[in-house]
Amino acid sequence: MAKGKVTRAQIRKERSPEKTEKVLRQKGYSSGKLPKGKVLHHVKPVMEGGKTTPKNTRIISKAKHKQIHANRKKRGEI
Repeated sequence: MAKGKVTRAQIRKERSPEKTEKVLRQKGYSSGKLPKGKVLHHVKPVMEGGKTTPKNTRIISKAKHKQIHANRKKRGEI
Protein backbone atom coordinates (compact mmCIF):
# COMPACT_ATOMS: atom_id res chain seq x y z
CA MET A 1 0.00 0.00 0.00
CA ALA A 2 1.15 3.48 -0.72
CA LYS A 3 1.96 5.82 2.14
CA GLY A 4 -0.66 8.37 3.06
CA LYS A 5 -4.39 7.89 3.19
CA VAL A 6 -5.57 4.28 3.20
CA THR A 7 -8.86 3.63 1.42
CA ARG A 8 -11.65 1.35 2.60
CA ALA A 9 -11.04 -0.84 -0.43
CA GLN A 10 -7.39 -1.31 0.57
CA ILE A 11 -8.43 -2.18 4.13
CA ARG A 12 -11.02 -4.67 2.88
CA LYS A 13 -8.41 -6.26 0.60
CA GLU A 14 -5.83 -6.63 3.39
CA ARG A 15 -8.39 -8.12 5.79
CA SER A 16 -9.97 -10.46 3.24
CA PRO A 17 -10.58 -14.06 4.34
CA GLU A 18 -8.55 -15.36 1.39
CA LYS A 19 -5.48 -13.31 2.29
CA THR A 20 -5.82 -14.19 5.98
CA GLU A 21 -6.12 -17.92 5.21
CA LYS A 22 -3.02 -17.79 3.00
CA VAL A 23 -0.96 -16.14 5.77
CA LEU A 24 -2.21 -18.63 8.36
CA ARG A 25 -1.13 -21.52 6.12
CA GLN A 26 2.30 -19.90 5.71
CA LYS A 27 2.52 -19.64 9.50
CA GLY A 28 1.87 -23.38 9.90
CA TYR A 29 -1.91 -23.54 10.38
CA SER A 30 -2.65 -26.04 7.62
CA SER A 31 -6.43 -25.64 7.88
CA GLY A 32 -6.13 -21.89 7.35
CA LYS A 33 -8.09 -21.36 10.56
CA LEU A 34 -6.99 -20.22 14.01
CA PRO A 35 -7.40 -22.20 17.22
CA LYS A 36 -10.18 -21.06 19.55
CA GLY A 37 -9.20 -18.00 21.57
CA LYS A 38 -6.51 -16.80 19.15
CA VAL A 39 -6.51 -13.85 16.72
CA LEU A 40 -4.34 -12.59 13.88
CA HIS A 41 -2.78 -9.29 15.00
CA HIS A 42 -1.17 -6.80 12.61
CA VAL A 43 2.04 -5.33 14.07
CA LYS A 44 1.73 -2.30 11.79
CA PRO A 45 -2.02 -1.64 11.66
CA VAL A 46 -3.79 -1.93 8.32
CA MET A 47 -5.14 1.61 8.87
CA GLU A 48 -1.53 2.83 8.82
CA GLY A 49 -0.64 0.93 5.66
CA GLY A 50 0.32 -2.41 7.23
CA LYS A 51 -0.10 -5.49 5.09
CA THR A 52 -1.39 -8.96 5.85
CA THR A 53 1.92 -10.81 5.54
CA PRO A 54 3.63 -13.38 7.75
CA LYS A 55 6.21 -10.76 8.75
CA ASN A 56 3.61 -8.16 9.82
CA THR A 57 1.24 -10.50 11.67
CA ARG A 58 1.34 -12.39 14.94
CA ILE A 59 -0.97 -15.05 16.37
CA ILE A 60 -1.90 -13.97 19.90
CA SER A 61 -4.62 -14.62 22.45
CA LYS A 62 -7.79 -12.55 22.35
CA ALA A 63 -7.02 -11.19 25.83
CA LYS A 64 -3.52 -10.05 24.78
CA HIS A 65 -4.97 -8.47 21.62
CA LYS A 66 -7.51 -6.54 23.67
CA GLN A 67 -4.74 -5.30 25.99
CA ILE A 68 -2.52 -4.17 23.08
CA HIS A 69 -5.34 -2.07 21.64
CA ALA A 70 -6.27 -0.66 25.06
CA ASN A 71 -2.64 0.42 25.53
CA ARG A 72 -2.54 2.00 22.06
CA LYS A 73 -5.75 3.89 22.83
CA LYS A 74 -4.34 5.07 26.17
CA ARG A 75 -1.23 6.41 24.39
CA GLY A 76 -3.43 8.19 21.84
CA GLU A 77 -2.29 6.08 18.90
CA ILE A 78 -5.84 5.07 17.97
